Amino acid sequence: MAVQCEGDCRIMEQLGEKQDFEAQLSRLGFRHEDFALDVRRADLGPRGNRVWTSHYAVRVSNVAIGKRNIYWGGPGEDWVAQFVVDAGRGFYGEPMLKFTKPSLAASARNARRSIA
Repeated sequence: MAVQCEGDCRIMEQLGEKQDFEAQLSRLGFRHEDFALDVRRADLGPRGNRVWTSHYAVRVSNVAIGKRNIYWGGPGEDWVAQFVVDAGRGFYGEPMLKFTKPSLAASARNARRSIA
């Protein structure tokens, strides 16, 4: 099942970040249906109209336990890797799926390496 996404989802879907996020959830052992994303562009143009900007905010929510955090997306940002770090610290609770997987700390290190 895909993660529910609201707001300006196209901006991150075009970059493949939603798919990357879902892949990390699976790798970490979290259920997709427990998470929701809300994406908002960072700036408004003249007269309050939305304009295409390079930065955006992604609110990641674990709806099962009521935890959420906001990450920045755009050039020089990697919100998916930041999510992995927070998940490794236990911010989003314990994974619900039980299977042999690398430790969350190792997952966070691997996510940071894939950025470089």
